[in-house]
Amino acid sequence: MQWTPEGPDQVLIAKVFEEAAARFSARPVGEPRLGWRGRTFGRLVERPGGKAWLRVVAAPAEKVPEKLWSGMATAQAVTGVRKPELMDVWETAEDGLRFRAELSTFVPESVCSATPELREPISLPDQWWRQFRSSLDAVAVTATDRVSVRQDLVTRRLTWVSDGTVPTEVKVFTASHGDMHWANVTSGTCVLLDWEGWGLGPAGFDAAMLHAYSLLVPEVAARVFETFADVLDTPSGRQTQLFAAAELLVMVGRGDHPELEGPLRRQVSGLLAAGGIG
Repeated sequence: MQWTPEGPDQVLIAKVFEEAAARFSARPVGEPRLGWRGRTFGRLVERPGGKAWLRVVAAPAEKVPEKLWSGMATAQAVTGVRKPELMDVWETAEDGLRFRAELSTFVPESVCSATPELREPISLPDQWWRQFRSSLDAVAVTATDRVSVRQDLVTRRLTWVSDGTVPTEVKVFTASHGDMHWANVTSGTCVLLDWEGWGLGPAGFDAAMLHAYSLLVPEVAARVFETFADVLDTPSGRQTQLFAAAELLVMVGRGDHPELEGPLRRQVSGLLAAGGIG
């Protein structure tokens, strides 16, 4: 979905947030936090039971992405992972837009990065890496019919980035978080945030995406690869790495993460030169 809210829509999103807070008997206390391209509006709130996180997502009424709309609710079935718990939901519509307000438990830990791409070194203990690995393993074995990454998308991206020189069929799909980057994981206790896009994707997709988002900090990228070497350093893992790099290069072409372009192109060249993909 390419919709981006303009000024009046942003004002309306903030208004719906206030309405949702009142319905949930919550008082906003934190600074507003906007999601990707301003499509979500989140803020810390206080309720009689303590602190919580309230987020409102908006979409044109005729173009509501049902998969993303229900992601947080269906993710409650994923076990063995530290994540926010959904407490309440309210939906409404106004001026051609639909809104979904989700009240979740508050996660006090800071995220690893303010941006999806890691821009500077971060020191994470071995226990954190073990928790992160076990979390993605737990997600991968979750049974679901939700789809995060379609085969046709993989085919298009791999054909484009390789000029049609690599196999494009994904042999194994497993459940994935679907939006794994450094602004969606905390640095204290390893908590995974923002589950709206979770579902089936190529095996190793989350690890490959985090590795790609780490390329500006080579030592962290190396640690990601080391932690998931048994998944990534295989023919199918290299295929997934190539797909992840292609996905981010498409985002670069749209104006996102421009600093990653050089490292991503080197990553693609290295994978294609090494071969053994798919």
